[in-house]
Amino acid sequence: MSRVALVFPYFRTRSVTEMLFPPLGVAALAGQLRALDVETRVFDGTFSTLEQLSDDLNAYSPDIVGVSSMVSLTGNTLRIAEMVKTDLPDSLIVAGGPLPTVFPARYRSHFDAVFRGEADVSFPRFCRDYFGRGASRLALGGLPLDSYDGLFITDHGLRVDNPTVHHLESELETFALPDRSDFDHAAYQREWQEKSGVKATSIMTSLGCPFSCDFCSRPIFGAAVRRRSLDAVFAEIDQIVADGYDSLWIADDIFTLSLPYLEEFCRRMTGRQSATGRQMTWSCLSRATGLDIATVRRMKAAGCRRVYLGLESASQATLDLMKKGVTVEQGVRAAHLYRDAGVEVAAFFIVGYPGETVASIEETFALALALPLDEISFNVPMPLPGSGLFERLNGRDEEKDWSGENEVTFVYPSEFDEDWLRARIDETMNAFARRARATPAL
Repeated sequence: MSRVALVFPYFRTRSVTEMLFPPLGVAALAGQLRALDVETRVFDGTFSTLEQLSDDLNAYSPDIVGVSSMVSLTGNTLRIAEMVKTDLPDSLIVAGGPLPTVFPARYRSHFDAVFRGEADVSFPRFCRDYFGRGASRLALGGLPLDSYDGLFITDHGLRVDNPTVHHLESELETFALPDRSDFDHAAYQREWQEKSGVKATSIMTSLGCPFSCDFCSRPIFGAAVRRRSLDAVFAEIDQIVADGYDSLWIADDIFTLSLPYLEEFCRRMTGRQSATGRQMTWSCLSRATGLDIATVRRMKAAGCRRVYLGLESASQATLDLMKKGVTVEQGVRAAHLYRDAGVEVAAFFIVGYPGETVASIEETFALALALPLDEISFNVPMPLPGSGLFERLNGRDEEKDWSGENEVTFVYPSEFDEDWLRARIDETMNAFARRARATPAL
């Protein structure tokens, strides 16, 4: 029997910043593969172990193993690849995700093939043809390899380097809904219930981001914004409700970018009930610009529980270094606008940016404590492959570990002292916690 295994190589760390969601990328691929009648199973490592994953994969005995990877999951990705090579030597091993998209050649000694970029169509087609034409790991030449967008192979006597694509909105209309049937929904819901009192899961309504922040990498979806039809979005929400969730994390890069789309979403969401019979709630990332009080109040009435703002810095000079394209004043206004409408506000900050000063870092700590925020977090710059920051720094120190979650550790030579920065972040977080205990919640 012809089988595909889709592996998400994350094993929970129990970090205080951990936000656990079923991986949408592999759910989307599972939906597309099953629409082509390709037997598929998702192996989500979140609540498992490497040893258990090995046992489960061996029992399933797949012909193709696809692993979704990113920078922080590189170690797990390579360990799983070596495990499959040893235990399932006839299985074709394929990598996909942000880091394989940027550096496909780095995976050539571990994987048989890489699918770069948006592989929602090309990878399922490849799997269907692989089985339909009787291909094998060492005999791919009979497949129309030049027809699979984003395919990269430099092994077994083959050289394939196909360009990536960004699917049009009209193409998105034809996609199957993400298939979440293999996930442990009870475990995800239990974690969110204990953490925040809601049972949250993620959804995406749009792909792409038109902005060019220096620290951001967009290797998969790029700069072209494409929105899914709200009919498809709400069909997916109905499935999410049926799975027992009562809250959404809208994982778009910037959900509030199109006001007409946002307003129609709010109209449809207002009064929509979750499995508990209460209003379905949701959270999202928001840009600091383009909003007014009427729109924000509509968001609140439609169940918006919390927004996340990438304020980043209290220094305009630092924001300009980051190429944020916003002002400090616009960020301050957005925080007050949401809070005044009764929407909780969380904010991300980056400190220790190359070229900023100790004084600007202190300004950022002060701003985080002065604004009406419900949650704050601080990160040091992470030069993600594909970002402008990565290019300016000429990469990163290969001896440093990428895998930490929200750790104050520079992976490149920095002019800032980590111990001092870590201490100041701790002091600010403690001061924020004391203020939160003394402030009534919304």
